[in-house]
Amino acid sequence: MADIIRTVSTAISLATRLREIGKSIEDAEFKNVLAELSLELADAKLKIADLISENTALKGKLEEVTSATGERCPKCSNRTFQIIATRPHRTLGRLGTKERDYECSSCHFKESKLIN
Repeated sequence: MADIIRTVSTAISLATRLREIGKSIEDAEFKNVLAELSLELADAKLKIADLISENTALKGKLEEVTSATGERCPKCSNRTFQIIATRPHRTLGRLGTKERDYECSSCHFKESKLIN
């Protein structure tokens, strides 16, 4: 963020110089300062585009975590703990007991639970 503020400040000071130069100084110096200003503004535009892209990605991740409908993960507490497999229990399967494997899509914590 400090880079953007510094870039914009530099662009503003260059614009001020352009106004002063345009009044009384040679055309070559005016063109040099104008080219410098264009580069600074292009740099600011790239940095702002990167920030917008990062912001969009972070909003997507936040939406993914906050809108999840799974069970609450015992490790990270996000609602991203979901069933990945169900099978009859090795020993108690004859009695109808099943074993379910869960995995959190946020922190990748895994756990098995017995279900009657």
